[in-house]
Amino acid sequence: MSLNLNDLVTQIINTAPIGEINEVTRTLSSIVPSSSTTTVSKTVEEYVEENGIILLGQYIASKYNKDSNSTKFWDYSSKQKFNYDIKSNRAIDFERAEPLVAYPLFYGELVEALQTYGEDHYPSEFGYAVIPVSDEKVVVVLIGQKTNPENFYTGRWKSVYTFNSARHTIGSVKLDIHYYEDGNVRLNFEENIDQSTASFDASGIVNFINNTENKLTFKVIEEFNTLNKNTFKYLRRLLPVTKSKINWGKAIGTYKLGTDVVNQ
Repeated sequence: MSLNLNDLVTQIINTAPIGEINEVTRTLSSIVPSSSTTTVSKTVEEYVEENGIILLGQYIASKYNKDSNSTKFWDYSSKQKFNYDIKSNRAIDFERAEPLVAYPLFYGELVEALQTYGEDHYPSEFGYAVIPVSDEKVVVVLIGQKTNPENFYTGRWKSVYTFNSARHTIGSVKLDIHYYEDGNVRLNFEENIDQSTASFDASGIVNFINNTENKLTFKVIEEFNTLNKNTFKYLRRLLPVTKSKINWGKAIGTYKLGTDVVNQ
């Protein structure tokens, strides 16, 4: 079944690896006809809301902090709404506003603690958002990502947690890594969270996030090592086995490798 241009544009954007949506958008906007630019814009908006993106200044745009009455997103810590420019990856068009929601008493302390946590645990680019649902419920979104086009890879860790005064936490952690030198390899990992927390306060929330993400980091490493030892080994080209012993003392000047070294 053939695809029309708008369907193809939508498919390309929706399958773009995390961290590469900016480049994908710039490229598509420069090559598609004007009749398809609306499709590009609309699909990018849907992509951003569903997946979330980091903007310069550690702002996050996602469905969790989307303003229900406009096209803007909330930064609840500074009590501002903003739009974004996907091509420059910047938050723009800031607007002062008062959220119509109650904040937990520890909200400011939690924001500061998460800033410290992000700086300590995400060595590359990171952003976070703390969304108050009520004075007894809060959503935390953490995103850390690394883009390295010179070495042909991008990667992102995204965590979403919902904490409440009943000390019951639900959420998810997603890891998406794309490597594309002389090929196209993508690693996706997702873990759902459904646990209890020690306390509904800043220290209890950050400690829970720290412990959870440390455990999941080790789990990812273990699973990747298992893949590397078992599944991936069958993808490698096996070298021939000669079963002949090499006399390394006479190798220089005798074997091809030795003559190459001597001639250097």
